[in-house]
Amino acid sequence: MRYEHGVSVVLATHNGSRFIREQLETLVGQTVHPLEIIVSDDASTDDTLEIVRNFSCGSAIEFKIHENVPALGFRSNFLRAARLARGKFVAFCDQDDIWDTKKIEFCSPYLDDRSVSMIAHTAITIDSSNRELGVFRQGIHRTGLRKPLTYDPWLTFFGFSIVFRRELLDLWDVDDRFIDFIVPSEMIAHDRWVMFLAQVVGQTVEIDVPLVRYRQHAHNLFGHGERERSAGRRTVAGGLDPYREATTAMIDIVERLPEATAEHFPLFDRARAAAFFRSALDQLEKREAIYRTETRLEALQGLSARVAGGTYRAVHNGRPRWRSIAKDLRFALLRR
Repeated sequence: MRYEHGVSVVLATHNGSRFIREQLETLVGQTVHPLEIIVSDDASTDDTLEIVRNFSCGSAIEFKIHENVPALGFRSNFLRAARLARGKFVAFCDQDDIWDTKKIEFCSPYLDDRSVSMIAHTAITIDSSNRELGVFRQGIHRTGLRKPLTYDPWLTFFGFSIVFRRELLDLWDVDDRFIDFIVPSEMIAHDRWVMFLAQVVGQTVEIDVPLVRYRQHAHNLFGHGERERSAGRRTVAGGLDPYREATTAMIDIVERLPEATAEHFPLFDRARAAAFFRSALDQLEKREAIYRTETRLEALQGLSARVAGGTYRAVHNGRPRWRSIAKDLRFALLRR
């Protein structure tokens, strides 16, 4: 069965021969077929491409196979491949996961809603032998709608768990995106980029159903929790510069999005979005002052003043950022 608007699956591969066939089986076995499966391979040296080509020959679903030589890296590989999609929605797909055969079916009822820019769902983590490890919720505890700008400005749903409106990728050149605040040596990751744009211009549907079995193994680019752990280490050790630089760029992009954006995304409010990210930037700059202090007393006094002044209240819901307080307190206590 095909859904009239179509979902394009974008599968980025690199030396994925061990698990790729199992994932392909779940894609063509969807109860609602994808419009197409775009496989973009990043200079694999194993049998990945041969497996994909052989598999695609017997499929009723259209396959598009691209080879990147030299490799682009997973960030640009996903985004450039997604730009090729013909479907109205795009689903990122990792080579080593297993999709629930009803994933697209669960997402389909929301594809007609012009206010919806993204759909996110929970997952089950598994090991290399398909043994279940636990539930991967990403903060999703019920199925429902989230309005624009109601997520933390730096939150990300992992790419394998999102389905997003293809038009998002027409709002801004994907090769002109900002730095990754988690890995500042790189441009922002594909899922963080989509999350940023999606929550600026539309609503997000959260589905509390594990629609992917998310595989954990020794060769994951990012394992469960690794992004958060690396972010925490960098914040304490290196300050908040990457977050400030990225957030400054977010403001610039919001202010320069095309005038026609609201025609495609009716909930887009430029002034409100710009104010949202300016508030986030203001908080970062006030926190940064703590890292420029020279003594423990100055740092503790600065921290206390900022706690009292609301610096540590999240811009999206006003709740205290206890982790940020703990990180900055740790830094202050380590001052001499």
